[in-house]
Amino acid sequence: MTRLVRSSLIITAGLVVAFYLGVWLLPRFVHWIAARSLYNYRDQAEQALARRDYDGAVAVIERASRGIPRDIYFERPEFMYDWIGRIRKEQGHTSDSLQAFLRAQAKYFVNIQLRGYLPPPRLIRDIIEGYFATNNPAGAYEEARAAVDFYPMLRDRMTEPHGKRVTGGPVIMRDTAILYIKTKRSTEGEARLRQSLDLHPQLPDSHFWLGWLAEQSHSTETAVREYEAELAVNPYGENALLRLIHLSNDARSDTASLAQRLDGMHSLAFTEYLPPTPSAPLVTLWGIGSKFEPAFDLSERANLLFNILARSTPCYGLYGWFEFTLDGRHIQNVYVESEEPRVYGVRVTGVEAGHHVFRLEALSDATEGETDRNTYIHSIRIYRLAANSP
Repeated sequence: MTRLVRSSLIITAGLVVAFYLGVWLLPRFVHWIAARSLYNYRDQAEQALARRDYDGAVAVIERASRGIPRDIYFERPEFMYDWIGRIRKEQGHTSDSLQAFLRAQAKYFVNIQLRGYLPPPRLIRDIIEGYFATNNPAGAYEEARAAVDFYPMLRDRMTEPHGKRVTGGPVIMRDTAILYIKTKRSTEGEARLRQSLDLHPQLPDSHFWLGWLAEQSHSTETAVREYEAELAVNPYGENALLRLIHLSNDARSDTASLAQRLDGMHSLAFTEYLPPTPSAPLVTLWGIGSKFEPAFDLSERANLLFNILARSTPCYGLYGWFEFTLDGRHIQNVYVESEEPRVYGVRVTGVEAGHHVFRLEALSDATEGETDRNTYIHSIRIYRLAANSP
């Protein structure tokens, strides 16, 4: 009996010790597991940042962006990539910061049914500044052009990065002028266009926009003169020639000679991509992630101009947007802001001889009733630019 009692006491004591040990260990074990959970990535990243381990913090956030389901609203990848962009910006890694901000922006458009779910203004400003910091004014211009449509009430804020650089050279002066025209500041825009030509008489697109302004004020003769001036300095200024054809059609003039000039311009392209029939688009970018990815061969190093004839159908007042990459390298985004076909030019300098692949990939999509935001690519022509071409 005594042995039985002793055994019972030992067992009871063991159970009591085990119980209190479990009570003591369980919270610590739960905390240990939670601390290593993807859902605790914020604390993990903050701890890494406190140690100035920026790469460690970025690795934690990137792992969370891949592992946490997107339907958890406050843990969406757009927020995570935005944070990565700010970390890289604090480090002074401008290019990496820009790429992270661009990834964040692209993720915002995944929610196509959310009308107001757009990249926030602060993120857009960071992207514009990032483009400028990486010496890509064309990217900054396209970003600002889209931003003005995203946030028409904040148009001054969206164009401010260009405005504070307006005296930085003829190209930025021209781009700023076009943004002013888009935001209904035509008088100031016209003045800046003329100043850009004073600085660089051979600058492409300035004469075109002066012609467009003249056309809007019904000064047809002035418009024709400016469009011809554009063609004199820009042999690939297809938009100017298309406007001349349009004006000739309105005046019921003979357009045969203009059509021949357009054919002559097209013959200068060393590579072109055309639809199977004139009435059909070359490719339609139906939704986010849809892409067109052709290849070409270049015999020698050159500066290239990709003239992309495209149009877009709007939804919620916004048009289609696609990313242009060459050999996997981001060049810029292109905002297709018209239902009428226009040429959108992408310039790439210093392309080496060899085999190359470029990609057009849709970034935004939306549907509402019968309206659907799509981008239609009608043709793409690639031209070699002169070494000193602006």
